Amino acid sequence: MKLLLTGDSIIARSENHSIPELNFQLQKILSCDIYNTAISGINSGGLALSLPSLVFNQPKCNYLIILVGTNDLATHKQVSLRQFEKNLDLIASSIIWLYYPEKVIFITPPAVDKNKQRVRSNRLVMEYSNIVKKVASEYKFSVIDLASKMQENINFPEIFNGKKNDGLHFGVNGYKLLANLIVKKINQISN
Repeated sequence: MKLLLTGDSIIARSENHSIPELNFQLQKILSCDIYNTAISGINSGGLALSLPSLVFNQPKCNYLIILVGTNDLATHKQVSLRQFEKNLDLIASSIIWLYYPEKVIFITPPAVDKNKQRVRSNRLVMEYSNIVKKVASEYKFSVIDLASKMQENINFPEIFNGKKNDGLHFGVNGYKLLANLIVKKINQISN
């Protein structure tokens, strides 16, 4: 199986390895080749404009997994909800020529630790997550509601304990959670 992961720093970051931490955690539980083209700091507009290099010019994979919105909702560089929806719609309509809807998984932005994160709030995360879910539904893509799954986790604050420890970026526990959610979703889709 081949996976193409793209999006922002949540997908791109390395915690303790020379490869992105998400790649490492996925390869521990799933036999697959992973192509990770995520770029730290990218927002939905940047992703839409970068689709040729991040998606179209990559090897064709069994699944395309996209997490974007984390930077769109940051109050110091916020993209309006209206524009975010337009950008996601452009991304979705652009990728369906290459990836059938059942092969695309959108992931909502992650929840944040309100005690450490100053430019993002869980209220904004939910507003942007609702747009991700809406666009995914319109295109019949699968969705992982990462923010909700994080907040349901009894170890919620510990998800962020890592190198950055900033209330946004994950430590190893956060990446284990995300990897398990991705594998669970792939198993649901393929059955």
